[in-house]
Amino acid sequence: MENPINTISSITVFLLILLLIGCSTSEEFSGYSYDPKDVTETSDKETNPHYTRVIGVNDGKIWVSNDFPGARMNDFYQVNDSLYRVAIKPERDAINNSPWYAFQIWSVEPDTIKLQLDYEHGDHRYIPKLSKDSRHWQRIDSTNYSADTTRGTATLTLNLERKPLWVSAQELFTWNDYKAWADSLTKKSFISQDTVGFSHNNHPIIKLNISETNTDEPRGVMIITGRLHPPEVTGALGTEAFINELASDTELAKKFRNNFEIWAYPFANPDGVQQGHWRYNARGVDLNRDWEHFKQPETRAIRNDLLPLKNDSLRKVYYGIDFHSTDENIFYPINREEKTFPDDFTYQWIDSLKKEFPEYPIEVEPFPPNSPITKNWIFHTFGADAVTYETSDEAPRDSMRTVTRESARIIMEQLIEEQKQ
Repeated sequence: MENPINTISSITVFLLILLLIGCSTSEEFSGYSYDPKDVTETSDKETNPHYTRVIGVNDGKIWVSNDFPGARMNDFYQVNDSLYRVAIKPERDAINNSPWYAFQIWSVEPDTIKLQLDYEHGDHRYIPKLSKDSRHWQRIDSTNYSADTTRGTATLTLNLERKPLWVSAQELFTWNDYKAWADSLTKKSFISQDTVGFSHNNHPIIKLNISETNTDEPRGVMIITGRLHPPEVTGALGTEAFINELASDTELAKKFRNNFEIWAYPFANPDGVQQGHWRYNARGVDLNRDWEHFKQPETRAIRNDLLPLKNDSLRKVYYGIDFHSTDENIFYPINREEKTFPDDFTYQWIDSLKKEFPEYPIEVEPFPPNSPITKNWIFHTFGADAVTYETSDEAPRDSMRTVTRESARIIMEQLIEEQKQ
């Protein structure tokens, strides 16, 4: 006969295990390791003001300005005869380390100066890009740039003249650039542009619809989002290259558009971009943590536009891509153990891309779909597979565009094959 004490002990252990499992799976997501505290509490927050102005120092010989869209420069000082300092502060104190900066600087007479980038609540991250017209950019020469990893600052050597020099963390890609690109695309008969909502500062949340499907027949849908985080310019350039390929005149793209619709929201945080924010929208919220409660107008507008797809008998969501950038080329797919539709699609796509570009560095880091981010909402809402597509901050632009366009071609081919099954 079984010992009743052993039976009770076994039951107790079993119940304890169930309790632990329940706690681990039901615990509410509170943020990734790099997130500030309370990042998933997405109600409006107070932000630090960023005053646009022109500042002159050294008896009016050296000048700086932050009076343009996408600028971030809070103050300017002369430290000594040869060193000047730009002070850069984020829109909120509690923030990820994405210290964006952009300003103009010039001298009344030709001069060579040293300029220190000094950050509050952050450490230097982006290698400076320089431009004489805000359109054509190049990375600063390595001999004229050094970063102090101990102090989190950077020092630049700049040759100044009367014509302003633009200094920025990345190329400027702001509202006018997006609008010009979107308008150029909509000259094609199969692309339409719509406004699905407005940001806090009344910027339109733009949607591009790309399709040549028969509206009376079933078709697939691909969802694309981009620029939820303002400094992530390489992700924005990747979004542009990817969509351009989907909208191209190739036979593959035409075939894809005959079977699939593309619903794209490439400029999801226009306020943050225009105001030169490090991470947030105009109300101090990380928009890629607001895909559960939808307290912000930008995410809410995109969600409301997409939700009718759930009950559309002729449309089926096949895939979602959210474009970002970080310090490496990396894909964040949903854990392989999760059942998605199409099943295992992201991993097959990545394998094909790696075979095509064996020398191009690509990392893969799966995550469980428990956080309130874009790709997880797509998965939970439509059952579709989805990925966060991150491009390296310093990726060579030409090769990045080549790889991104090829990734679009691979996805089109594989989604067409999936639809046949």
